[in-house]
This record gives sequence, structure tokens and C-alpha cells, in this order.
Amino acid sequence: MPQPITEAELEAMLARAGIPLSPAQRAGILPALPGLAAMQALIRTPLPEAEEEPATTFSADAGR
Repeated sequence: MPQPITEAELEAMLARAGIPLSPAQRAGILPALPGLAAMQALIRTPLPEAEEEPATTFSADAGR
């Protein structure tokens, strides 16, 4: 499970990105932080090897 993003880390990310937000905007973002942390974990997860992918084929010909 990913580590939750703290309010201080959010402030640091916003400062690095140069995104000025009002206190109300920051308060609106805080509930979404667990979802953001989960998405970051998915992005950082290595892709499966080609051998692990299901074998599928596509044919444009009808009936194949």
C-alpha cells in the first residue's frame, strides 16, 4: 500500500510546480490525496514482461 501524501508534501509539490492555490483549493485537494498516492504507485510499478502477457491475436478478416 502506498504511503499517504501528507499536507506538507502536497505543499512542497505545489511549490516545486509553481502552482499557487488558495486555502479553499488546497482543502479541496486534500481528500483526493489517497487516490493520487495510489495512482503514483501504479505509475511506478514495472510493466509485466512480454511472456506474462496473455496471448491474443487480431484479425480483420471476418470469421477468423
